[in-house]
Amino acid sequence: MNKAVIFENKENRKDTIISACVFLSGFSCFAQLYYFQPLLPDLAREFALSASQSSLAVSFSTLGMVFGLIATMFIADRIPRKTLISIGLLASSVFSVAASFSPVFWLLILLSAAKGFLLAGATSVSMAYIGEEVSDRNKARIMALYIAGNALGGMGGRFISSWIGAVSDWRIASVSIGLLCAVFALLFLIFSPKSTHFTPKKESLHTLVVANLQLITSKSLVPFYLTGGLILGVFVSLYNYMGFYLIKEPFNLPEYSIHYIYLMYIFGMFGSIATVRLTRRRTPFCILKTMLLISAGSILLLYVAHFLLIAIGLAIFTFNFFVVHVLCNRIVSDYDLSKRSVTISIYLLTYYLGSSLLGWATGILLDIFGWRYFLAGLIGIVLLNYTIVTLGIKRIEKK
Repeated sequence: MNKAVIFENKENRKDTIISACVFLSGFSCFAQLYYFQPLLPDLAREFALSASQSSLAVSFSTLGMVFGLIATMFIADRIPRKTLISIGLLASSVFSVAASFSPVFWLLILLSAAKGFLLAGATSVSMAYIGEEVSDRNKARIMALYIAGNALGGMGGRFISSWIGAVSDWRIASVSIGLLCAVFALLFLIFSPKSTHFTPKKESLHTLVVANLQLITSKSLVPFYLTGGLILGVFVSLYNYMGFYLIKEPFNLPEYSIHYIYLMYIFGMFGSIATVRLTRRRTPFCILKTMLLISAGSILLLYVAHFLLIAIGLAIFTFNFFVVHVLCNRIVSDYDLSKRSVTISIYLLTYYLGSSLLGWATGILLDIFGWRYFLAGLIGIVLLNYTIVTLGIKRIEKK
């Protein structure tokens, strides 16, 4: 066996280990961010809250992520990727467990915010870690696998917490997710390869601020930053409040059955993986526009008071959401390879800010005007998103 084959086999083994580790990292991040979602009716009942008030348990997690991402932009290139991811995963799981014992709601949302803040480090540099440590031939596949881990984490966290909450209570469900993610964090710490292609950068605060401001205000990137935030805001809104809708007339579903909704995340995994094949046939820009239009149509199905059509609409939207997310991630991460961790951090900042603000604000729309106007608001946001992407593409094509 010649040296080239030996090197390729060694590289493939390393890529395989990284793929498994970042899959666990993606699972842990999304499971911890959103496991309170199916438990919102339980929180509303225990703490005497409205639907929009209870959603703060999710919104504060993602809001904490926003502030964490701002901090990460200034330290991400100073700390080895593996170290930052490991610290974020381990510390956040401690706060997930702590939130389970909150006697009052305000303490729960503060602990949730702290958890989100710590997860920011792990989330923002995972793509950079893949970009630096994985061979070019496997990079696209492993990036898609990482996003699939996000999807499975989102589904698994919600499904497990909903199921445990139904047979026990929300506190036991919260503790369970925290402990599970702690195990995944330890596995990542033990098995993930070191950041061998990472070189720490020591820049002055002035140069960092100037460079980051240029990337934040880049006319080429802003449309894709906004796209992530808007589409995630709609996605979170649907899953935040779907349970409140289905336990009422005309469905009257028992609360313990609501966790089956989160099996729809399987379609998100399919979307993440399918993105690689889709981009072989069409440009990412064409796919983005198509997926956004189909997403608006899928929400229309939710107007029909028929469970099968609602399930189909939710499945289509979930598939499309993850395709859009993978494409936007790729576009911003490839824009400036020397600032990959910064552009990803900025993208994720708007991504989770959209989740926090829209996930809460659309709940107010639901509380005041009802389900139909809530859906109309979501469709309006998706169509606004389509307009932003279209204008962004035109700007890029002119250059």
